[in-house]
Amino acid sequence: MTELAWRLTRLGGRRALLSTGLTALAVAVATLLLQFAVAGNFAFAERADRTSWREPVAAETDASAIIATAADHFGGATVTRVDLAALTDDAPVPPGLDAFPAPGEVWLSPAAADLLDGAPAADFLARYGDAHVAGELGEAALAHPNELVAVVGRDDDDPAMTTDRYNADAVSPRAFDAYTGGTPDTVYGFYQILMALAAVLMAVPAAVFGAAAARLTVSRRDERLAALRLIGATPAQVVRLTLIETTLAAAAGSLVGTVAWLLSTPLFALIPIDGGRWYVADLWAGAPWTAAVAVAVPVLVAVSALIGLRSVVISPLGVARRVKPKGLKTIRVVVFAVLAFAFMVGSQAMGGSMVAVAVMLVLFGGTLAAVNLVGPWIVQRLGKVLARTARTPARLLAARRLAEDPRSAWRAVSGVAIAGFIAGSVAMFPMVITDTDVQETETIAAMVPADDAEALAADLTAALGAGAEVAVVESSGFLTADDGAAVIEATAAGADLESVRSTMTAVLPGDPPEREIDSSIMSNRLIGSVRTGVTVVLAVVFATAAVSAAISAIGSVLDRRQTYRLLHLAGTPQQVLDRARRQETVLPLAFIGGASILTGMILTFPVIGAMGFDASGLLILTATVALGVTAVIAAGSLSRPLLRSAMLDVSPRPD
Repeated sequence: MTELAWRLTRLGGRRALLSTGLTALAVAVATLLLQFAVAGNFAFAERADRTSWREPVAAETDASAIIATAADHFGGATVTRVDLAALTDDAPVPPGLDAFPAPGEVWLSPAAADLLDGAPAADFLARYGDAHVAGELGEAALAHPNELVAVVGRDDDDPAMTTDRYNADAVSPRAFDAYTGGTPDTVYGFYQILMALAAVLMAVPAAVFGAAAARLTVSRRDERLAALRLIGATPAQVVRLTLIETTLAAAAGSLVGTVAWLLSTPLFALIPIDGGRWYVADLWAGAPWTAAVAVAVPVLVAVSALIGLRSVVISPLGVARRVKPKGLKTIRVVVFAVLAFAFMVGSQAMGGSMVAVAVMLVLFGGTLAAVNLVGPWIVQRLGKVLARTARTPARLLAARRLAEDPRSAWRAVSGVAIAGFIAGSVAMFPMVITDTDVQETETIAAMVPADDAEALAADLTAALGAGAEVAVVESSGFLTADDGAAVIEATAAGADLESVRSTMTAVLPGDPPEREIDSSIMSNRLIGSVRTGVTVVLAVVFATAAVSAAISAIGSVLDRRQTYRLLHLAGTPQQVLDRARRQETVLPLAFIGGASILTGMILTFPVIGAMGFDASGLLILTATVALGVTAVIAAGSLSRPLLRSAMLDVSPRPD
């Protein structure tokens, strides 16, 4: 049977080989994107694991070291500071270091070393007393290559190792004996949720595209298989033949897509998230998952091909006679509406647990997939309306095509419709970046134990001299004292900001001092990551849409080459056929694309509405939609030479 499948493909001529190649290309693209979507989840897990050593499990007895963390600020950047003090001679060596840091040693990440290169000691190193840079941290200590980290060696009786930290992102001094079993940075839990959402947004269009690959040049294949059925082939033989032919092409495409992913991983690693690019190894999901994706895509394509065989198996004579298929049922709309309503209600009713998040992701993914279910129904209804109102031959031909073969017409615009749905769903999230530039006069504040506040303020005044005004307050306006604590604030010229901050850090134990605007540095980084993620997701789905449109347009010409040939012989000009073919894409594209964007915005409005809107999301949406639609239309025009060739070719078909 395998030999027969290859013989039918080979003897089908260049067009048969081209259709097989199109299927393989579509599967390769889908596999590449699915590998990316799966690997992204593992990448964030790797980052989280590499930060867990900074918050180890506290030792109940026989501790060998003390650790504490804080967020230092330098200019507009945040430097994660890890304070370490040894209690025994065999204190555990931190990841990324060759030895436990001795008191006075400061180990910097490569990015932090670059940031501080040439900076006066008074602006940073002076924060840690008589300290010196001892070396650079290895990647085992860092979430990503661009992370800013400083590991500071201290004595165990240093006030920094005995004073509690009030900041929620800091870790108060704790004794421990091993770095294993620690708690990862909480921000990566949020990033992993966002990555899971991004994976759904990228995986569903890629999976739909992969499934649609099995239906490329469906008319040619159905006619050929129907002929085999009419001359005596059994349904089982037709199914086996289709499975072999489709699976071989899909397997080849999946292999190419997987290899392309492995080769392009260094390029994907350059995408900056959470302030930095990736280690290439982080994007390796492991052999089992990579193989699972490579196998899953051909299986999906094979299942889609089998579903499409129903008409051939049940009524081969109807296929050969080109019997008009029945209209699509309204149940498609009902399924989409139910899933969309469930997501909207669930997004308001469910809590923030991981189970609730998983359920919402499943509902959103189901709603996104249902767009592919309701799309052909809309195309068919649109075609019937246009057929009744057509005033030109091109419009009539386009409308009849939409009404009589809505599934094929939908495949040409499905990528744009799904991309528009995604664009409307995610691109309107507020993404305002706060200005953190240094002002002419700056106020810096830190929280300290209330009992020591006056003495610490006096020490700070003596250290700063006339360069700053120091005061003990209950609240600085952006920092309010807790029970048993007080706030010390210093007001100084902006030009002296970092030197004043260094002096305050050296004098005041506990949390590092901060400006009001410093709290926006983390949120800016998060918003920047979301903005990058949204741009990447939209770029991926619109690229998928463009490739899908190009391949579908070529497949459509191959499917209908006999129709085009007969119309040409009957006197229809090529310009009319070309205009009709463009309208088959542009008319559904304009109607369904706009409707899908609006639907996506309505679907996520209950979640986004509480956050407010800003112009950046609208700009991203407009730019990506404009580029995506242009790419799709341009991709569709690639089939124009093939259309001319099909019209002029009056030779008998080899298949």
